[in-house]
Amino acid sequence: MSLPPRLAATVALIRRDALIYTSYRGRLVTQSVGTVFTLALFYYVSKLVRVEPFHSPKEYFGFVVVGLVILQVLQSTLESPMQLRQELVAGTFERMALSPFGPTASVASLMIFPFALASIMSAVTLALAVVIFGVRLHWATVALAIPVGLLGALSFAPLTLLMSAVMLRFKQAPGASYIIALVSLSAGLYFPTSLLPGWIRWASEVQPFTPAVELLRHLLLGLPLTESTWVSLAKMVGFAIVGLPLAGAAVGMAIRSCRRNGTLVEY
Repeated sequence: MSLPPRLAATVALIRRDALIYTSYRGRLVTQSVGTVFTLALFYYVSKLVRVEPFHSPKEYFGFVVVGLVILQVLQSTLESPMQLRQELVAGTFERMALSPFGPTASVASLMIFPFALASIMSAVTLALAVVIFGVRLHWATVALAIPVGLLGALSFAPLTLLMSAVMLRFKQAPGASYIIALVSLSAGLYFPTSLLPGWIRWASEVQPFTPAVELLRHLLLGLPLTESTWVSLAKMVGFAIVGLPLAGAAVGMAIRSCRRNGTLVEY
């Protein structure tokens, strides 16, 4: 069956990105090996942890493993703007911008494969943590982590689109790595947000990563929530509903600005 034109164009971009990734045949292996070393590092660091609310090193290790899983998805937000820059440098974005698919839909489609790859690597990370390092999953609710993870990806997407808009307008996205670092700390990827100083603790409440991390830890490990499940889900849905149109509008504004200045396909 033939797909609708816009869906076919989206699938074609995803397929192209997948083929480019798999053309470097050792990349998946090296990423997996790097994941093992990262897990080993935190496994031995966990042996030093003897503080509340963790009653054992294994409990902290499971805590940080889920944080690393989310971090992989978070880091994929940096890949889409950099991929967009590569399209500009190679001159291939001009074809997307002039095609019936249009530049806005093309920018949005470019972020699908990095998110999908990050999701696969997150599953690999979790599997390695279980098989090699003995993390115990709460199997009764593990399946529910899949839709929550997809919802989390939707709530993260506005950040990717905003950075892509900055990349289009200014041909670089300065400060992106600092944003990732700030979100990583404020969302409690490595430690509970209750340890944050009071003057910055508010940052854990104004982004979608904190509820996503807490929900996934609850579903995968059975750790208690600091707020109800419905409140966490409502926050993630709210970020997606409000953030996606605003971020999409930012991409549209960047494209219109570039067209006025004649810089849409420059780099």
